[in-house]
Amino acid sequence: MARPRRTDIPYFSPRLKARLHEALNMRSVFIEAPSGYGKTTIAQNYLRERLPDGATWVRHVCVEESPQAAWRRFCQTMQKVDAHTGRTMLSFGLPDEDSAGQLASLLRELPCPTPFWLVLDDFHHLAPHVPAPIWKAFLEHEAAQLRLIIVTRPVATRILPYEKAGILRLNADDLRLTEAESREYATRAGIALNEAQAHELHRRAEGWIIAATLYLRRWNERGAFAPAYSQAHDSGLDDLLRDVVWDNLDEAGQECLLRLSPFDAFSAEQAAFLLGKARLPQKTWGALQHNAMLRHDPATGLYYPHSTLLDFTRRIFAELPEATRRDALLAAGDWCARCGDLENAFVFYYRLGDYERILALDLSGMKGEGLLDMPGVSYVPAIRDIAANSTRAMKAMYPLSAIALALDLLSANCPEEFGALFAELADIVETEPFATDQRNYLRGELRLLEAFTCYNDIAAMGVCMQDALQLAGRQTSMVRLDDSWTFGNVSVLFMFHREAGRLDGELADMQTYCPHYLALSGGHGAGGPELMEAECRLHRGDTDPAEISGYKARHQAALREQASIGIGAEFLLGRVALLRGNAAALADAMDSLADIAGQFPQRANRMAVDMARSFLMSLLHQPDEMAPWLREATPGSLAKRFFVQVLPFAELCRARYLLLSGKPELLLGESEAALGLATALNYSLALTYGHLHVAAAWSMLGKRDAAADSLRAALALALPDGLLLPFAECWPWIGPLLEKMRPGVCPEMPPTFASDVFSLAERLEAGRRAVADTLYSARGRFGLSPREDEVARLMADGLSYGEIAQRLCISLNTVKTHLKNAYQKVGTSSRSDMKRLLS
Repeated sequence: MARPRRTDIPYFSPRLKARLHEALNMRSVFIEAPSGYGKTTIAQNYLRERLPDGATWVRHVCVEESPQAAWRRFCQTMQKVDAHTGRTMLSFGLPDEDSAGQLASLLRELPCPTPFWLVLDDFHHLAPHVPAPIWKAFLEHEAAQLRLIIVTRPVATRILPYEKAGILRLNADDLRLTEAESREYATRAGIALNEAQAHELHRRAEGWIIAATLYLRRWNERGAFAPAYSQAHDSGLDDLLRDVVWDNLDEAGQECLLRLSPFDAFSAEQAAFLLGKARLPQKTWGALQHNAMLRHDPATGLYYPHSTLLDFTRRIFAELPEATRRDALLAAGDWCARCGDLENAFVFYYRLGDYERILALDLSGMKGEGLLDMPGVSYVPAIRDIAANSTRAMKAMYPLSAIALALDLLSANCPEEFGALFAELADIVETEPFATDQRNYLRGELRLLEAFTCYNDIAAMGVCMQDALQLAGRQTSMVRLDDSWTFGNVSVLFMFHREAGRLDGELADMQTYCPHYLALSGGHGAGGPELMEAECRLHRGDTDPAEISGYKARHQAALREQASIGIGAEFLLGRVALLRGNAAALADAMDSLADIAGQFPQRANRMAVDMARSFLMSLLHQPDEMAPWLREATPGSLAKRFFVQVLPFAELCRARYLLLSGKPELLLGESEAALGLATALNYSLALTYGHLHVAAAWSMLGKRDAAADSLRAALALALPDGLLLPFAECWPWIGPLLEKMRPGVCPEMPPTFASDVFSLAERLEAGRRAVADTLYSARGRFGLSPREDEVARLMADGLSYGEIAQRLCISLNTVKTHLKNAYQKVGTSSRSDMKRLLS
């Protein structure tokens, strides 16, 4: 018997080859068409075969998975291009609008010293999870040795809606076969068609190469393009696939593909697992290996079903009996759990309502990204459902996961659900037959969880943490060192000073109780007590001891990689530098803030650095240098960015911007809600600043009595603890009012306090002028800071980023930050233009 001829040979028309020849010299190639147009074949069988000698070829296949998992896999692939870039991308976590700019710069400036071809296949699965500016920057990358190939279903109008030099875009019109090309394709496959037959092939396939392949296979097997059961046209691709591919598989092969259909790719081991076998039967294994609709990647060992076949099998899967589908989805979830893919395991199990298997997962491993939505599952409603409907026996079997679930409910501001689950867990721990050591450990975990409900009462939290340490006897599983201890705040004093007149007692409580938490958590929050002491001294005007304690805090934080405390320490040192008029020290603090954001670019840290820098810019009277998201905030936009514990400081920064921008009416419109939140959180310092800003706004509007009332409210909060700094930092607006009130309108303000405020305000104003003269007088027509000017000139002289960092003893991330600012201010993206404009 003659061996059947293969019809799935790669075919490239002369017209397409001419376009692909251009691709060899393009920095990026965008191949965009619906499924079945041969996009992957172009990359794998044409471009790959024409690699220059020594070039590396890496293909990254995007699949349907949780956004977090998709981003992680992409970052791991990017490490093959440049290890530092990939690790930095990974540390950012899933991109958002705030990290988009930094990640875009990172990918645009991607170093690639050797020839490297990177293919992103099925890009449409990854594209929606990442802001479009990041992809646009990647397509426009500046790496001369990198060739980027994007293979995707239509997404270009969102990613790159215009033509760009160096980027080749191929679409369905470029890939669609003409009638003559369809005939030539058949000839290449060893099938000679006459003119009428070629016309019929083209009419049926409509230039769609996957359809042409299947029709030729049918011709090869039966000598006809029409279905065997009639001479009618196929009603659609599904009919064609069923007739030519599906019906040629035995029952085992069909079952295998159906059970694999929840996945975009699979391994042989995975296929066996999903079928419930130790290994695949030889016949099924052979069918997989020789199925032309499955592409094998030798580098990963994975099989990728053609998207048309995958869509087809998923439609059949959806029509299976419920019991069959549940069994397959359960196996899929078990496979993900076995592989450590917690997000997708969670999704599969939740679709099945299998709460026991969900609790069997290490839910603490999802913390920090678990509150993000996953495909088909919104996490917060899901955890509320699981907490309410999982049985007591399930929670008793997996108590640590149930405790992690409770912590997520607390973080998601679900107090009723948290309270109910906490009470249930407390009863379980006391009544279920746990071993003594395990019971005590669980008691400790619950006591720590209870401590978090006492925020921000240091003593109440501290007693709980002391008990938790004694009960647990070892480190908690609930806390990770890379979580932000401050939630993203830049001031420990701002978080934990809650009662006027009790600041010294609060400091003592922090010194007494924080060591218990540090022992329990393995160092989470190291440097926090020292930073709170430093801030207290600074707010009382004692700059020397404040600076020393600030350095202690910075050192302790660095030892345990506590980025949030490090940010707070640099913020404090920047304020000290301003009081002293030390421009160099302020520049160092700013650079250190940028370094921390670069080294630990989690969202909370990036937001904290933005706020610290913005507040310092407000003290320098530079509102245009404040973070854009603060300047452009709309009702509710700030609340979407932060945990509620951070929102008052963001609103404080926003208020300062409005005052500097001459918008007192807007500030007054936003102040009521801000003061209400600060009251609810017992944030005494937030209330002090809030009342001062309201006083400033009324004063700007000429409403002296209303301003005086707000000023009295601020004094009532600050006087008992001798807090001078808020008044000094608001002096440009409230100074004249305070001077008018001093003779007797505000007798509750002691003369010594008033004198100290005036003195500190004078120091701050003198320092501001000295710093401004140094930083801004030499900025020239482009408004560059001295450091930006220095970095830009070194870059224009031909130094690499690394050489500039070494020359100036600053980090690579700081160099990039200064250059990004310089490019924006000068209005160019060209090194040569920068050199010309600065000369």
